[in-house]
Amino acid sequence: MDETRLTRRRVLGGLVTVGAASAAAGAGTAAYFTDTEASADNGVSTGTLTLGFGGTAAFDFSASLAPGETTQGTVTLVSRGSLSGSLDVDFEYTNSDARNNSKRTAREVAERLDVTTLTYDGIDRLGQITDGSPPTLHDLATNDLSGGETTPNDLLDLPDPAGGTDFTVGFELQNVGNQFKKEGVAITVTFHLNQHDSQ
Repeated sequence: MDETRLTRRRVLGGLVTVGAASAAAGAGTAAYFTDTEASADNGVSTGTLTLGFGGTAAFDFSASLAPGETTQGTVTLVSRGSLSGSLDVDFEYTNSDARNNSKRTAREVAERLDVTTLTYDGIDRLGQITDGSPPTLHDLATNDLSGGETTPNDLLDLPDPAGGTDFTVGFELQNVGNQFKKEGVAITVTFHLNQHDSQ
């Protein structure tokens, strides 16, 4: 009787042979499907910050204040860009008397005009003026807050005006008697719409 002896080596060799034969047989019969789609015409573009006025760009201040009288003006700011921004405001004044031979400096006149109203979107902003009680036009124009920003401004970090937000400022001429007859100042208000509060 011929006995064939099974050893581990023979069993392992047989398994490897069967595995290799199965792999070779399967390699010829496998089929895979593929499909490809392309996404084209994709673009990236930058947004815009565009600030404008909804109506007149000038405050309608009285041209002839008497001591103790007030004047107030409003402009409507509109953001027409694709991005929201942070609004900063700067005030400047220069001499502008009716006679062109002023006896008073622009600063002297500005120091006699108390700021009575300073609102943006109906919210009182007088608290941002750090000097004066009550603050004057001169105090407002020299406020120069930085708040960590690269450029100091007189008012900082107001919300984006979106489709239209009112900015109102009002002044009262102090009781100056006849000392400031026909004296005046021209006021320039510059609005800056920035992408970030830190600008």
